[in-house]
Amino acid sequence: MPFLNKSREKLAFLTALTLLFSYIEMILPRFLPFFRLGLANVVILLSLELDFTAFILLAVLKSVSSSLMGGTLFSPFFLISFFQSILSALAMRTAYKLFSKKIISLYGLSVLGAAVSALVQIFLSSIYLGQGTFALLGPMLIFNVVSGLFVAFVAQSQKVTDYIEKMYDVGGRTLAESENESENKKQMLQKKPLQIIFLFFLIGFSASLFFIKSIAVLSVAFVAGFILQKICGRKIFILPHISLWIFIFIAAIFLPNGQVLFKIWRISITRGAMLLALRKALTLSAVSALSQCAVCVKPSQKSIFALILQYYGLMSDSFRKSFAHKSALL
Repeated sequence: MPFLNKSREKLAFLTALTLLFSYIEMILPRFLPFFRLGLANVVILLSLELDFTAFILLAVLKSVSSSLMGGTLFSPFFLISFFQSILSALAMRTAYKLFSKKIISLYGLSVLGAAVSALVQIFLSSIYLGQGTFALLGPMLIFNVVSGLFVAFVAQSQKVTDYIEKMYDVGGRTLAESENESENKKQMLQKKPLQIIFLFFLIGFSASLFFIKSIAVLSVAFVAGFILQKICGRKIFILPHISLWIFIFIAAIFLPNGQVLFKIWRISITRGAMLLALRKALTLSAVSALSQCAVCVKPSQKSIFALILQYYGLMSDSFRKSFAHKSALL
């Protein structure tokens, strides 16, 4: 495509495409709330021919951009997302270069990436949540293998590749037309010092919560995070917090600690484990809520993140219009 002659624009487009697939995944019904399909990996599979530097940069931008959009940039979730994104992408890229397509297909590459992602996620989660997290490794590996097969199926769909080609054309024309109007967008930079101060406040406040053990104080911070999120104009999503709490409490019950409260089959539910899980759940939920407030901080118009958001805005608007049109016909 003529307008993608610059690698910066190509990477911005591909990164925005990963955000679009993540958005589509969000609106799909999720039967297992803490397990994700990983539809954004469709773009990674379709980008294996990129040179190594561009490919790794795409994986980095995918992780950072999704954390910016999802509001998890200042939380441990970002580190988990970052490392699982990079390592799974590296695994797929290495296998793709070492073996011919006759030995390992796109389905095999996708399953490999999904398996590495599960291993990294569980390992890094266990550092903070404890060894009980490994009890979820089996179910997560099974789920990720199935989701990896589905992601490869989507990546090979002709409709998907046609849609991407269409977005290439639409994105190029629209961004070219909007270049003359860029002067009207400089208002976002007028209060940059205040944005930087607010950003440092979020980072400092979020980091301090990991050193607090009082459940009462953490509860106040948790509520404050939601209030601040509302002030910033960010829509509050409860389901991710519920999923997080379920994940943490399931991991906690496999590490008995202190007085036994009751038993579920052969598993002892202990007071110490539940209090520890509650403290960790409050901490992570509060940090997540505070991270959501970063939506108030807008990237510089000259940065690649601004270009990514422009592409994503065009794609998401097009998708919503198409989805609304098809729903109306039904």
